[in-house]
Amino acid sequence: MLKFSDYNEFLKFCDRIKQVLHQRPPRAIERKSLKDAAVLIPILLKDNQPHVLVTKRTNNVGTHKGEVSLPGGGIDEDDATPLDTALRETYEEVGIKPDDVTILGEFDHFISIYGFHVYTFVGIIPYPYDLTINHDEIESYTEVPLSLFVEEKYDDVKYYTYEGTPYAIYYYHFNGYTIWGLTARILTDFSRKVIKNILV
Repeated sequence: MLKFSDYNEFLKFCDRIKQVLHQRPPRAIERKSLKDAAVLIPILLKDNQPHVLVTKRTNNVGTHKGEVSLPGGGIDEDDATPLDTALRETYEEVGIKPDDVTILGEFDHFISIYGFHVYTFVGIIPYPYDLTINHDEIESYTEVPLSLFVEEKYDDVKYYTYEGTPYAIYYYHFNGYTIWGLTARILTDFSRKVIKNILV
């Protein structure tokens, strides 16, 4: 189990994440037909353990209705960079100000079956934080221990072929939430490729 004695130890752990992210180039995707989007992996310290903030989307949104997601969304013309998109969407969805997010780096790019090219960024957010939930988009939220994904404690796995490539679809159950699909894949890949390198 990932556990720290104090906040400084957590910050050292996050600094290692930053080092790994800066040493490895993100897996890039070149697909002009896809719509660009960006998400944030928001890491926080709760009960001396690193957690990830995830949200459950309402049934009012255009895609991923009722699904558990990372904060993020489609890139707008006014966004200078994909990182700006991730920070803007995080603020719009849950009220975390961009200046309150400490960015550690960029992780891999992903393809969503909904036709999105998804950029992923990793950042530290304060905890506790007075969140302001946009209830038009977000039904609820929870903080999930990062160890759930590091130890790959998924409850089920199914296999799905998309454009000829087989993918493992993981299903994690936590606190009444089912984390699956792209969100589960991002967090599992991040744990495998970044966190496990730190823990070796």
